[in-house]
Amino acid sequence: MPTVKLSFKEYNPVIVNDAVTLKQYWHNHLAQECSQQSATTRDSIVRWLLAKDLERLELLQPKELEVAKQAMEYRWKILHKHYLGISPEGAYRNLITRLGSLVSAHSQIQTWVASSRARQSSFIDVLQHLIQELLQNNTYMQQQMACIAQLTNDRQLQNTLLFASIEEYALRSVHNQPLLVYCFVNYLRRNRCGG
Repeated sequence: MPTVKLSFKEYNPVIVNDAVTLKQYWHNHLAQECSQQSATTRDSIVRWLLAKDLERLELLQPKELEVAKQAMEYRWKILHKHYLGISPEGAYRNLITRLGSLVSAHSQIQTWVASSRARQSSFIDVLQHLIQELLQNNTYMQQQMACIAQLTNDRQLQNTLLFASIEEYALRSVHNQPLLVYCFVNYLRRNRCGG
């Protein structure tokens, strides 16, 4: 018998503003979607999705809550599709591949990479450098790392949640382009190799 996946509104269209209902929705959803994961792992993921702050969700206006719900769905899709249940090496490869394909689609970056064979190999180095910069210098990412460390002691799950958080954050729009593209172009300008 096929499993039916329910969205927030289909799950409970009447009590859509209740943070406890959101928590229950995610527990039920993860029990169906990733039953092979332990209950402890699923609970950590639910707390990560809810940003570990049910009280904050209770204070949101309906439109703000709708945006928060969409963000949760988006984070879940990234986590489930690209990182959950994958070895740390495979998950890291997925992160670099996904972010690399995003960044390399930008015309200025394509020109920089195409201008030299050496730059083709340094592209990944720059990408990894920018990810490290985000982790070391970005307040939001540092908060995410601290939050993830509180959610679970499982190192593999911490990495999995971190990779999904990096991807989600790197894709956020800044000046009408993904944050990571913006960072990459600025890196090229700073190092005078943008052409």
